[in-house]
Amino acid sequence: MLRKIPCFILESKRTVSLSGIFSSRSQRRSFLVASTLVIAVCGAIILLIAYYRKDEPLWEAFNNFFISIVASGAFAIISTLYLSYFTDPRLARAETLILPQDIDENLRRLAGGAHDYRIYVRTGRHFRAKTLPALVKHARESRQPIRLDVILLDFRDIEVCQRYAEFRKSASHDHQWSREYVQHEVLATIIALVKAVNLNRPFIQAELHLSSRLSTFRIEGTADEIMVTREDPKDYAYCYPRKHKDFSGLLTEFNWVKSEAEEITVPALIDPDACAILTAMFGDLVSPESQAAAAKATSSPAPYAR
Repeated sequence: MLRKIPCFILESKRTVSLSGIFSSRSQRRSFLVASTLVIAVCGAIILLIAYYRKDEPLWEAFNNFFISIVASGAFAIISTLYLSYFTDPRLARAETLILPQDIDENLRRLAGGAHDYRIYVRTGRHFRAKTLPALVKHARESRQPIRLDVILLDFRDIEVCQRYAEFRKSASHDHQWSREYVQHEVLATIIALVKAVNLNRPFIQAELHLSSRLSTFRIEGTADEIMVTREDPKDYAYCYPRKHKDFSGLLTEFNWVKSEAEEITVPALIDPDACAILTAMFGDLVSPESQAAAAKATSSPAPYAR
């Protein structure tokens, strides 16, 4: 995985740290066994000298040397075991941090090894252009079905779409954002998703939900790893493996959003044309002009230089 590595971590790689040693079970075992053996040998020497060479100044000085080794070694082991229970917050943050230019690489890595995929985004532009094709490719090459849980912004909620467009327009260098643009992009992602399902049965299975909840964070990933990204392509992202303590919290957040969102049935169509898809799903709610704009947006490239 490609991730940002701060300077202090690069410098620490030139030396061996206690946290680095104790992160490996085999190295931790070797360290403790070797240290215990040294202390035991020194302890045996101390007892032998005390028994056979007592009251001899030279041997007594030699014995004091071994006593100091035992005392220092025991203190070092106890201190090391005690310090191993602490966490360096800088190292913990660096383990999850991803540089903006590495986000696309990590998303493709997740999609390339997924057996399931969940995503909670607003318009899904990057998902439509990059992640979804990678998921389809992986499913076909592995000959294994992939189940998708997709949560998008509810394009029918005019107020929410307007607020999101205003936020993106004010917080981004990209000033093309408008309520209509948000709606068309959501519809384009829906079209791409339905096409992927119908053209790749039974390898792509999908549940689609539309949510009116706004957020500046995106949650996406698999059952083993979740990534959190931001709206601005210059922002850092964070990746959490299943063993990370924040993984369950993010999964719970995703499930809460999903439970509050409205599920939209993904239709089975012989000819998944863009207009046919939107008509089958939403009837006359989507105008012909919006259908045409959404169909055109499906072929647009990923919006970010990731």
